[in-house]
Amino acid sequence: MFPTEVLIHDDILTQNFRILKQYYANCSLAPVIKSDGYGHGLIETARAFVRGGAERVTVFRLEEALQLRQAGYDGMVWLLLGPLPDEADMAADVGDNHRFACPSLEAAQALSRAAQRAGRTFHLHLKVDTGMGRLGVLPEQAPELARAIMQLPGLQLHGVFTHCAIAGQPEHPVTQLQVAAFRDMLPKLPSCCRENHLAASSALLNQLCPELPFARPGICLYCPCKLPGCDTPLQGAMTLRTKLISVKELPEGHNVSYNCIHTLRRPSKVAIAPLGYADGYPRELSNRGTALIHGRRVPILGTVCMSMIMLDVTDIPETVSTGDEAVFLGRQGEQEITIWELAGLVPTTPHVPLCLFGSLGTARRIHL
Repeated sequence: MFPTEVLIHDDILTQNFRILKQYYANCSLAPVIKSDGYGHGLIETARAFVRGGAERVTVFRLEEALQLRQAGYDGMVWLLLGPLPDEADMAADVGDNHRFACPSLEAAQALSRAAQRAGRTFHLHLKVDTGMGRLGVLPEQAPELARAIMQLPGLQLHGVFTHCAIAGQPEHPVTQLQVAAFRDMLPKLPSCCRENHLAASSALLNQLCPELPFARPGICLYCPCKLPGCDTPLQGAMTLRTKLISVKELPEGHNVSYNCIHTLRRPSKVAIAPLGYADGYPRELSNRGTALIHGRRVPILGTVCMSMIMLDVTDIPETVSTGDEAVFLGRQGEQEITIWELAGLVPTTPHVPLCLFGSLGTARRIHL
């Protein structure tokens, strides 16, 4: 069996949600499991968060909501995109326990027609663009649109929401303007708008609009994260590992991998790991990344290939052999490579490698 594996520690996901739920006890959390649970598995993450006390989950696409229903999940589902125009008639299959994002009057009208054809009621959250420049109406347009939606048959409006562009910088002028625009809009909305939310992970951790009743944490549930004033940190839930398929001695001056960007400066012991950019491992970490072998960090040599990576194991005192474990994300012994470290070297956000590791290439995803 091919040795490259992505291990998902479902118990860590459950514990992370429990910790976050207790820490933000005055706010109802709707954990985000879009994009196949950030590579951790859509169905499995939903179940893990439900075990941690989640009463609702958040997805992006209608297809994801339908997959949850087919798997037996009957809790509340929030859709951040909502049904596309050609999906409107499929929306009834999600059931009654849902909240569809609605970014425009045209989208609301399409959902109204579909709701009437199905003899159902669709439940909406109005998307407001406070400065992200993506989907949604401008804050000054939201009250009028909210009242218009209330007049459309088959629709029930429950709240409004927005998304911050630079939530990791709470003092940034754009962040301040977005929060202010959202707050200024809320008193002008109909009284039915009670399920209002702004905070994803960064906004939640930075306490932007803490008075709002709901938040939708995402990446912080999958990555190591310290909560201010909390002794128990959130942990990473994914491990990327494989087994060495070759270990050999190479002389000083020998080139390693494509384009000869690494030339050995000493006689070296080089190990080959069957993992590469086809599995989501960033090619940008050529000559820069590290792996863990025998509980020690070893450097990547040369260019990351499509399906192989070369490692310098010369300085490991124990014998390194074919079949030994190599960890590229996660813990081995006392050492750990976190997703923040890996993403910072690329650089990118941790969302990108997590999604790729969990969904690409030859790696088997195993839930523990």
